[in-house]
Amino acid sequence: MLSTAYKFVRFEKSKSMGILTAIIISIYLIGIELGMFFYLADIIGGIVGNANPKYAQVFVVKRQTENANQVSPFDVRWVNQLRSIEGVDETHGFIMTNVSVKFPNGKDAPAMIIGSDYPAMAAGPSSDLIYSGSLQDLAEPEIVSTDYYDNKTLRYDIQPGTRFEINGKSATVGLITRDAKGFNTPYIYTTSDKARYYSGLSSSLVSGIILTVKDPTKIESVVSQINSIAPDLKAWSAKELRTASIINVMTANNMGMSFATLVLFGIISGFFIVGLTMYSVTYDRIKDYGTLKAIGASSSYITRLVVTQSIIYALIGYFISLLLLIVSKIGMANAGLIISLTPTLLAFLLLTTVIISAGSSYFSIRKLRKVEPSSVFR
Repeated sequence: MLSTAYKFVRFEKSKSMGILTAIIISIYLIGIELGMFFYLADIIGGIVGNANPKYAQVFVVKRQTENANQVSPFDVRWVNQLRSIEGVDETHGFIMTNVSVKFPNGKDAPAMIIGSDYPAMAAGPSSDLIYSGSLQDLAEPEIVSTDYYDNKTLRYDIQPGTRFEINGKSATVGLITRDAKGFNTPYIYTTSDKARYYSGLSSSLVSGIILTVKDPTKIESVVSQINSIAPDLKAWSAKELRTASIINVMTANNMGMSFATLVLFGIISGFFIVGLTMYSVTYDRIKDYGTLKAIGASSSYITRLVVTQSIIYALIGYFISLLLLIVSKIGMANAGLIISLTPTLLAFLLLTTVIISAGSSYFSIRKLRKVEPSSVFR
């Protein structure tokens, strides 16, 4: 069966190339779109995702907050009050506010400064995001972080030891993160004291509170208790706040709909282009299929033969698309666009390829079911 199917594929080289091209383009575009979608989702949820997972199980923000990238300050006394909640092991206030940065070349840019108490550094950056330096460096006077991929955004080649200004006050880069990018503006991490100093935020206010709940079974209870006793605040589990932030941004800007439309268009266009090309190949080889029926091949055998051909197309097309995606991933990473080709995404692309290719063989199968063995003699 496989050998016969491969002979059919190899015989019609020009049309086989057309089918493979349609599959490759469709899967490549779908992969790029989904990779960019997940990349944007990661940076939208970066405030939560970049936090130290050892401490950050629950986030407390103002009641009206639906997006972790847009928070409002509230009374710092809540940091101590929430420590008495059953199930809470530690509480960590954090500062997050917009600032303006200026570099020696005269270029300036907006940024977001994020500060939390040393040594926990609960708001981040997490250790797996550190590219150069260490969290201990942030304890030094004037030391802050920048991200490796934000050099183009900030229009300056930032290196460890680079001096610049934050809101007109001197700062020095002592830690460089990698892929701790912000959605709207670059993130600058430091301690909470320095974040207050650079931003001017009052010592009586915090932007949010991170709660450490070591027992995962108590997270839901802690969230519920806080939401019942603090009418002006809202507690979120880290996962829920990240998801809510992504949904809020994606729906507000219609980005989610745009990505979904492009992916759906790629699937539909690939399905019909492959289907019609395969139908054309089948029509050209109609006498060959008639011969197979004339020598005793059943309709189910012919169906399996066509489906096997489509799977061969799918596998070849998928692996070529995967190679192109890997090359694109490397090229885009150099520009700071990190496309994550996760096993789940790759499995989805493989399934989509098989569905497009095998599903589009329906047109050919329907045609061949009507073929009579006598057609070979006409």
